[in-house]
Amino acid sequence: MRALSAPSLADTPADLVLLHGRIHTQDAGRSIAQALAVRGNTIIAVGTDESVSPYIGARTRALDLRGRVVLPGIIDAHVHPAESAQDLDKCSLHDESLSPADIKRKVAACLREEPARHAPWFEVVMVNASALTLTRADLDEMSARRPLLLESDDGHTAWANSAALRAAGIDARRRDPVGGRIERDADGRPTGTLRDVAAEIVAAAKPAPSLAFEAGLLDRALRAMRASGITSVQDADTDEHLMRLYKRLYDEHRLDMRVRASFGLKRTDRSAATLIGEAGRFRTRWAIDPEHLRADAIKIFADGVIEHPSQTAALLEPYLDAAGRPTADRGPTYYPQEHLNAIVAAADAAGFTVHVHAIGDRAVRSALDAFAYSRQRNGALDNRDQIAHLELVDPQDFARFHALGVIANFQLLWAERDPYIVAGTLAYIGPERSRYLYPARSLLDAGALIAGGSDWGVSSFDAFEAMEHGVTRCEARGREPLLPEQSLPLQVMLDAYTINAAYALKQERFTGSLESGKRADFIVIDRDIFAIDPFTLHETRVDLTYLDGREVYAAAR
Repeated sequence: MRALSAPSLADTPADLVLLHGRIHTQDAGRSIAQALAVRGNTIIAVGTDESVSPYIGARTRALDLRGRVVLPGIIDAHVHPAESAQDLDKCSLHDESLSPADIKRKVAACLREEPARHAPWFEVVMVNASALTLTRADLDEMSARRPLLLESDDGHTAWANSAALRAAGIDARRRDPVGGRIERDADGRPTGTLRDVAAEIVAAAKPAPSLAFEAGLLDRALRAMRASGITSVQDADTDEHLMRLYKRLYDEHRLDMRVRASFGLKRTDRSAATLIGEAGRFRTRWAIDPEHLRADAIKIFADGVIEHPSQTAALLEPYLDAAGRPTADRGPTYYPQEHLNAIVAAADAAGFTVHVHAIGDRAVRSALDAFAYSRQRNGALDNRDQIAHLELVDPQDFARFHALGVIANFQLLWAERDPYIVAGTLAYIGPERSRYLYPARSLLDAGALIAGGSDWGVSSFDAFEAMEHGVTRCEARGREPLLPEQSLPLQVMLDAYTINAAYALKQERFTGSLESGKRADFIVIDRDIFAIDPFTLHETRVDLTYLDGREVYAAAR
């Protein structure tokens, strides 16, 4: 935190100096400073007002913080900006718990309000899938001739009417894809409900809008993220098309975000050598800028979601029925263990970060087993492998995260007693397993490194709201918390969205903390988050966001 020694400060003034602030540096000692100096895109001094003031020259912009708080830029370690931005203008059901009749009424209202020149397909997003069953008749009633596609807010279920199923070539003869399921009636006829990879079949049948249009939507999404203080993202599932959207903004000097992309493995029944060879070519093709746009991670979906009626999360013990009796269903197995072992080992050997989606305890264990196989075969390679979501983890696996160097990538906005937990989960896994839902404190105490992400568009990308839930395990004051013993201290939550997330993205050398020599990615907020009631963290507002020493967001005054 010491300012640079003073041989020639007068000859090398800063471009920007912040004074009279409370700067949470997030350095190794979690020091708090008053002032900070920036030259170009780099921090050149952090310290007291007195030690930093000599950097002020004739052309230096001096910003008096007047006691306001500065934090490193927020790093979202699991988010889907390019894909989710495409939903911005679609009919949204806002994750409300709705009956089929309610959904029909809301979709009808959206159709009435649609512009006269409407798209060939009608799409509905943010549908709450918990305890929801829609029949093909329900779907056809909403739209008889025009293709209709409803997408769940968790990204793991879609509902397609008959016209959309026909367009996608889904009928009774169509087999389930690897990693997905086409729900069928007693006669084998598709009901219109599509789980996981099966939903991608219908999505691929939609007419594609122009690249410029889609890049414009991504630009809107990234602007909103900067307004919430986000300066770096790890896009958790990308492909060629989505990377073209980022590249379009990069080429037009509109990206204003550090983007680390994860290549989503598809057609995963192919050999490990084939899959990782494909990922390697993707990485080479999209190595655009080591600090702003790269694709050196891979994404693996080890399972789906746990909520009833989807229940595509992989469990060690069977799901229960509504009466609490064990069923024969433990959820699908998307990867035989030997195949997952081979993929993870090949990816690690090739230098990729392996980013695994795992909701159920069997999926988490399977991923850890694959990482253990890779370590045995390749040794420790410092690839920053991580498991995201971690809704249900068996206690026997807590210590393995630290032992294997696997980052726990949590989305703790979800750590509350919402309908997904109360109506869709608790009764179907029972009280014993329910003690280990989003077990963040247990993993922290076992030595795991905790990183934070939002999973937007599944849920809000507001990191301060997620920090609130991570601390309180509750939606609001007065509500019953979800396993309060799993609460994390606020400092740990801030670490998760700054220095730990930077480590997960392999960019801790230049982001994640405010120290001399690092890039000037920082935010100015309207309150000291360490001096307020944690139930008001969600009220935190960002006044300024800086990336590379440039102001990329300023709140209206």
